[in-house]
Amino acid sequence: MKKKLWAVLLTGAMAAAALAGCGSASEPAPAETTETPAAEVEEETAAEEGEAAEASNGGYDFVFVCPIVGMEYWNLCSDGIEKADEELGTHTQIIGPTDSSTFTTEIANYMESAIATQPDAIMAYSGLEVMAPLIEKAKEQGIPFISIDSDAPDTSRIAYIGTDPYNAGYKTGEAMVEFTGGTAKVAILCSSLSSEKEMKEVDAFKDALEGHDIEILTMEETDADLATAVVKMEALVSTYPEMTAVLGTSAYDVQAAAKIKKERGLDDLVLIGYDDLDETLNYIRDGIINGVVVQDPYNMGYQGVYLMNEYVEKGSLEEETYDTGTILVTKENVDNYRN
Repeated sequence: MKKKLWAVLLTGAMAAAALAGCGSASEPAPAETTETPAAEVEEETAAEEGEAAEASNGGYDFVFVCPIVGMEYWNLCSDGIEKADEELGTHTQIIGPTDSSTFTTEIANYMESAIATQPDAIMAYSGLEVMAPLIEKAKEQGIPFISIDSDAPDTSRIAYIGTDPYNAGYKTGEAMVEFTGGTAKVAILCSSLSSEKEMKEVDAFKDALEGHDIEILTMEETDADLATAVVKMEALVSTYPEMTAVLGTSAYDVQAAAKIKKERGLDDLVLIGYDDLDETLNYIRDGIINGVVVQDPYNMGYQGVYLMNEYVEKGSLEEETYDTGTILVTKENVDNYRN
């Protein structure tokens, strides 16, 4: 209706201008009025209303900066993102490095690229020092940012969704005490010493060991790469013959430890780790891995999209932290822990 009215008014205004500009004293010819066909006006108005509805009811463009695209753990997260997009009508682009050995430096480049596209919101793994200034850069450009799986609480991120690292780390410590009987010499494999999340998990792990006769021998970095972790595990076995247990803080660390335990026949070596990758679960069934603390990457991705959508719609969220919880998976519950 507004378009039709403006068409009539515009035609009238043009006619008046034509009359005012005429120097003849003779009787002016009747002005012709041209009215936009009603069907065309209605069609254009419906299109505009449709665009407005899409802008106010979803259809937003998001970016997920994934630490390692193609890794099984992050594939589960991507599945959750895809499901949420399907339900909300949003569009989330997933970008990130594919090489685990360089992701700690490459992820910054992908974050820069995400900011450059000016999406409605960005979600990313945040527990690396290089991420903090980029989160602030996103804020300066008016792009809401949500931390996923690893938090950056001292930045301008609007929320964190994922596992509480202290609770998860403490649970691995309790598991270590349970399976070693409170006496052990432990080596730790971690993906990155610069990962705030993993270091919080390790600190919590140590807190859970207090009061027990458990010694930490060393901590080795693996870059979350299976082949690197295998090499590091082989070196641990040779360097520390007194080692009786291993904690792996990333998904591939405990798999590497399991591989060497099986190959070397180290039946008494206790292995505790994280995440329910298929091979990890098989190692648990075979009694090679004693237990893993399982996170919920699918739910992180799924809820993360919903939180970005809610923030863009409302301008705020009810909470700053959304804990997706953990489960200790052992041989006793490996086949029914998700039920």
